[in-house]
Amino acid sequence: MSQTHHLKDSRRDSVLQKPSHLLVIDDEYGICDVLTIGLEREGYAVTVAHDGKEALAQISGKRFDLILLDLKLPGISGLELLDQLRKSHSALDVPIIIISGTGESRDVVTALQHGANDYLTKPFDMAVVRARISAQLSLKQLKATNDRYLRIVSHDLKKPVMVMLDIARRLRAEHTPGAPLTGDDLSALALLIQSGEFMQQIIWDLLDQDALRDGRLRITKQPTDLGAIVRQAVTRNTAYAQGKGIQLDMQFDTELPTIQADDLRLMQVLENLIGNAIKFSPAGTRVTVHTGCEDAHARCEVSDNGPGIAEEDREALFVEYAQLKNVPTGKEKSTGLGLAISKQLVTLHGGEIGAHNRPDGGATFWFRLPVE
Repeated sequence: MSQTHHLKDSRRDSVLQKPSHLLVIDDEYGICDVLTIGLEREGYAVTVAHDGKEALAQISGKRFDLILLDLKLPGISGLELLDQLRKSHSALDVPIIIISGTGESRDVVTALQHGANDYLTKPFDMAVVRARISAQLSLKQLKATNDRYLRIVSHDLKKPVMVMLDIARRLRAEHTPGAPLTGDDLSALALLIQSGEFMQQIIWDLLDQDALRDGRLRITKQPTDLGAIVRQAVTRNTAYAQGKGIQLDMQFDTELPTIQADDLRLMQVLENLIGNAIKFSPAGTRVTVHTGCEDAHARCEVSDNGPGIAEEDREALFVEYAQLKNVPTGKEKSTGLGLAISKQLVTLHGGEIGAHNRPDGGATFWFRLPVE
């Protein structure tokens, strides 16, 4: 594949999270225009409704991240609409910011008591509008993150703990000290180790993602031989590939230059990409890791002969906890964080990461890092 084609792929395959979708409910067209223009400039997607009936129709068909609601609406009042919305949408799931006039403080207090998250007063200071919207969306994101952590702890960690305890209790009950282990016992121990490693990966991913989100994760760059790291990553995944009947190959550029990188974090990226390729590939296929140079960058590609990337999954590939269409061929588990963490680690190195489908079937995940 040509370097020009690679560059086109990198632009085409860049992953952007969808903008937050806001609903503005106000019967004054001028107010709606001001808010729409100002908020769209900030990258928000904005939908407008001019009365309660229109707003309910919009909400029944779309999912909004935040609602700006005028208290003085024709027909259904803003307070009545607020009460209806709070019956089906909690204050953390869909924040609602009340819009009021300067002389409506009593109505604002009532609205806050009925479940509004915050308020804005006409005429607007757009800096205040942006700040209050950002604050509410941040709280919503914090709640979503907490919900995901609870789901992982209650589901993803609960099952392997139960498996490990069952195995340990059975081995203790059936064996006396010094008794030889049977083939079934060794298989049970292998499952015990596998469950523990999966739990360990979950914990590492959660800690890494939390550190990345808070800006606490740092990389330490030093002269690094990318080829040596790739060879080590391939070696570490060879047994996994063989266990699934998959051939794992390497194709190296012999003149690959030294790069400045954190070798441990780079290994983490490679482990994710190679592991994913094996995870989603059927038996009897091939996974190939290729290195090369491209426009003052060192490039690494991991190609497979699996199902490829579904069109509906393309924008979510590197988004944390994304629910993708393809299913692991060996029923392996996933934290849903590996690719998101890989993207952030490559970005911290000043590099790029992406993916594309191969013309002959399968997918290629790639990253490139600057040669300094």
